[in-house]
Amino acid sequence: MSNGAETTDLPQPTFPLKAPGTTVIHAGQRQSPRIVSVPTRCTEHLLELPEGADLFSALEQSLTDFAVPGIMAEFVSGDFGHIDYVHPAYGPDAEHPMSFTEAFSVDVPTRLRHASATIGVRDGSPFSHVHASWTGPDNEARGGHLLPGTLAGPSGLTIRLFALDDARLISDVDPETGFSAFAPIPADRCPTESVRPLGEAVEDSAFPDAVVSRIRPGEILDEAVLAVCRTAGFDSAEVVASLGSTTGAVFADGTAPWPAVEFTHLSGAVTGAQNTTPQITLSGEVVDVAGEVSFGTLESGANPVAVTFELFVRRTD
Repeated sequence: MSNGAETTDLPQPTFPLKAPGTTVIHAGQRQSPRIVSVPTRCTEHLLELPEGADLFSALEQSLTDFAVPGIMAEFVSGDFGHIDYVHPAYGPDAEHPMSFTEAFSVDVPTRLRHASATIGVRDGSPFSHVHASWTGPDNEARGGHLLPGTLAGPSGLTIRLFALDDARLISDVDPETGFSAFAPIPADRCPTESVRPLGEAVEDSAFPDAVVSRIRPGEILDEAVLAVCRTAGFDSAEVVASLGSTTGAVFADGTAPWPAVEFTHLSGAVTGAQNTTPQITLSGEVVDVAGEVSFGTLESGANPVAVTFELFVRRTD
């Protein structure tokens, strides 16, 4: 397809749909632990891509350019000149309720709305996972999971990179869900004392200033953010450059449909994480099974992870 207008003849579900926010139990063996976190030092950089630049090549080259084993990224501004992508779809049956569409292409310039990326390694080679949304010439917002072949548009793209010194990001097939997912592991030069199991908080001012985490299916997103902060010893923190999926989405003023939506970005703040009355606010934008975009403030305790969530949290206290 060349104009970004997806077919209306997308496969429909063959099983009963559930309410947004209803947890999905996957067919594969449940994996542990449910939250995997690696504390890390990080440095921030701006990547400026000119018109025609190959997005995936540029992101993956940044691993070499900044000599780090992993990068989380959020897109700041610009446009796309060409997009190849898929978006969430209904799976084949009730035991496998989520999948992806066929690939679509957009061959006209589109304006960036939001995008986030995880950049690491798959099968020994650099690999990027990118979710994005955009506005086309018809002013309609669309989005999805970007594919290699996507190019920067006439205004280029400005991307904020968070280069991780101590966390290696590895993409592999998850036996629980059957989908590929990134997980962090300590980099070779990561100090032993920075590798902490979830639940063991630290109180060290020299401790790394960020945490990258993999959140498994069924974990409630805001509760997972709080758990990550507490484990890292962060009392106040910000969520940036994060992407993944939940089982539909439950916003303070609306919903997006079950069984899966993909976040083009997640942002938020945590305060008082080490106290008994923490405050956490998360907002984000999602793409659903129709390729449509919804956004808002997430309802507390209502958004379980669908397949995986690649979470990046930075200390602000």
